[in-house]
Amino acid sequence: PPIPSFSPELFAYMRCAPNQKKAFSKGVEGLLGEGAVQVLYSTDEYITDPILAAVGQLQFEVVQYRMKDEYGVDTTLEPLSFCIARWVLGGWPAVERAGRMFNTAVVKDAFGRPVLLFRNEFGFNQVMTEQGEKLGELSAFALPPDN
Repeated sequence: PPIPSFSPELFAYMRCAPNQKKAFSKGVEGLLGEGAVQVLYSTDEYITDPILAAVGQLQFEVVQYRMKDEYGVDTTLEPLSFCIARWVLGGWPAVERAGRMFNTAVVKDAFGRPVLLFRNEFGFNQVMTEQGEKLGELSAFALPPDN
């Protein structure tokens, strides 16, 4: 069976210079394939920078080092103020049923599945109280989809 992803607690946009986008994309794809870090994406089609999701700060540092060393790409990280991620097992229909959720970011994982990011436990509990029935089951980690 596939190895589950651990629930990340740190999130940051990873960016590069415009002239390094091709190598950057190749590096992100390569490191994602290895499982060095989880990668999430904005649901806004105009925001193409990946969101790195990690358990610890060291994972970010390793990814940045390897992007420079193996792919020749200098990167910057823009930390995001979220600390809890939950995969919506009911998929996008469940997210649509829930509607607007305050203090919550809706992003997608590398497989296009919805992931909710919360700033803190209070925000998570508030959304679950208000929208939990509509959202259905959430998971702290996600397995790769069955092929």
